Amino acid sequence: MTLVAERRDMVVAHDLAPVLAKPKANRPKNPAPSKLGYRLERLWLTHWFRALVQFWLPLLALLLALYGGWKSPAVSGWVAAQYQAARDALAARPDLTIERVEIPVGSPDLQRQILGIMALDLPVSVLDTDLAALRETVEGLAAVKSAAVRFEDGVLEVRIVERMPAMVWRNLNRIYLLDEDGVRVAEVPRRMVRPDLPLVVGEGADKAMLEAREIFSVLAPLGERVLGLVRMGERRWDVVLKGNLVMLPAEGGPDALRRLMDIQARDKVLDTDISLVDMRDRNRLILRLNEGAMMALQAARARLNGEGV
Repeated sequence: MTLVAERRDMVVAHDLAPVLAKPKANRPKNPAPSKLGYRLERLWLTHWFRALVQFWLPLLALLLALYGGWKSPAVSGWVAAQYQAARDALAARPDLTIERVEIPVGSPDLQRQILGIMALDLPVSVLDTDLAALRETVEGLAAVKSAAVRFEDGVLEVRIVERMPAMVWRNLNRIYLLDEDGVRVAEVPRRMVRPDLPLVVGEGADKAMLEAREIFSVLAPLGERVLGLVRMGERRWDVVLKGNLVMLPAEGGPDALRRLMDIQARDKVLDTDISLVDMRDRNRLILRLNEGAMMALQAARARLNGEGV
């Protein structure tokens, strides 16, 4: 029995030898990522991280490399020379050369002033011309309200909005032309240079142009009888007419003048021997007769007194 049992064990061992000698099959890996891998994968899916890695970090490296090279005198000198050469070649192009200057609008005198103040030595490259500075220079002229400068096809075009004279202003023995806003357009030697424009006189008249224009519009029915306005104490106006002087109040001068014009339309008060109309007191209208009318009135009173009346 013992021999049979031993033989049986040997047969079993012989049959199991190949199985025992065969290596174990590899177990399948766990498909789930590790925590670190998962976090890195989630981070890569964010937009800002991908932009940082793909764009900003390479750009930073490039800038650092350029900065390191720029600090070298040889590199910086070479770059500057190449830039200047490229710029000179571009400036020499015919299509970038200013051949002439055109000013479509404006009086001949103003056009000559603009050309003189711009002081361009033509032909000149537009790259060597500061168009913004030219515009500011042109707008610095008193007669120019606004300006625009542009270059096209070899022509530098200067378009301006000219200040148009609206009144003549006499102040401290000097005569100026003012636009509708009271800005000085030019100085003239005498008033008759522009006899077509109304006249204002006195310190501060240029600062009260809006009221002056309204007063002149109210006086329009009187036509050529209106000689001008005088600014008194920089606070009110006197109206100078042929044969009459109207003293307006400091406040509401145009409205007071409208009341007087209503009286004039009805009673022709300004056509009589009245030399002065004082309207400075809103509650009282004061009229002053001229010298001839005063003498006639005094004579009439004397006759009446002589008759015992």
